[in-house]
Amino acid sequence: MAQARVGVRVADDRRSVTIEIGPVNGPSAPVGLDLEQLTKVITLLGQARRRMLEGSRVEPLAGKTVETIANPMWCVQVAQIDGSLLAFDHPNYGPVAFALPRDDVARIVQILSAHLALPAGSQGKPS
Repeated sequence: MAQARVGVRVADDRRSVTIEIGPVNGPSAPVGLDLEQLTKVITLLGQARRRMLEGSRVEPLAGKTVETIANPMWCVQVAQIDGSLLAFDHPNYGPVAFALPRDDVARIVQILSAHLALPAGSQGKPS
């Protein structure tokens, strides 16, 4: 696959971005997007990524360093499955929701309850 040059520039007024994709040593055509259009592109890229991973083994997250967002907007509600819906507003990707089965909810509650039983401030910062 050919190497590509990718650039993104946010406008000074933060109301639009310009995306430029092209070959490393060739011309490219910049495309301007507003927030709604950018969100749609992010969604489409995420869907493409998911399709590329279909059939691949999903590695456990335990022990991995992942991007951590401190104090995101969030909500929890009963899901239409036997479980709960947990949603976050990720600053990079927008709203992201997970429908968690009841057994996973019980495990999360158990882990968080154990965390709350610790003295306040006994944990380090998230990684």
